[in-house]
Amino acid sequence: MTKRGAFSWVAIFAAGFVAGVVFSAWKLESLTTRQAPAPARTDERGQRIEGLERMLAKTPDNIDALIQLGNDYFDNGNYRKAVEAYEKAVRLKPDNPDVLSDLGVSYRRLGQPDKAVAAFQQAIKLDSSHGIALFNLGIVYRDDLKDLPAALKAWETFLEKAGNSPHAVMVRPWVQQLKEKLGAGGATGG
Repeated sequence: MTKRGAFSWVAIFAAGFVAGVVFSAWKLESLTTRQAPAPARTDERGQRIEGLERMLAKTPDNIDALIQLGNDYFDNGNYRKAVEAYEKAVRLKPDNPDVLSDLGVSYRRLGQPDKAVAAFQQAIKLDSSHGIALFNLGIVYRDDLKDLPAALKAWETFLEKAGNSPHAVMVRPWVQQLKEKLGAGGATGG
């Protein structure tokens, strides 16, 4: 190969390299400056809350509006108002384990673990395979009430029903830790 041929290949390589760098920089800039869709703004949720409150003033037995209002209050961190909405929904329709589970989580956020346990247990009584209620019941027993045998029992029941759900993947090591801590090699007693 002649000097001129070698120079041509080097020039082509360098031009390709520079073009690649420029393209990469342009692509990186376009990716980093692109605006992600904005999450629901608090003021939009606030407007929805106001609309739901107006609706409930006219039709106080609207179960769907009460549940949505409870969800929106919860998402805004207003757990006391969430509890009020969920409690009204439960009075109107006491057989909804999802609302009872949401109520339990709201009670926990308010530092009322005994009420949380009662709500989760009521949800489980209605639906013995209600995974979220069983999952959260274990958390309240372990973290709030420091009742490790009860937490272990709740989570073992949860694992019997949960299969390979993402929550089950989280709970398995917790169950193992509790068994080791309690010195239990197997299932708990009643």
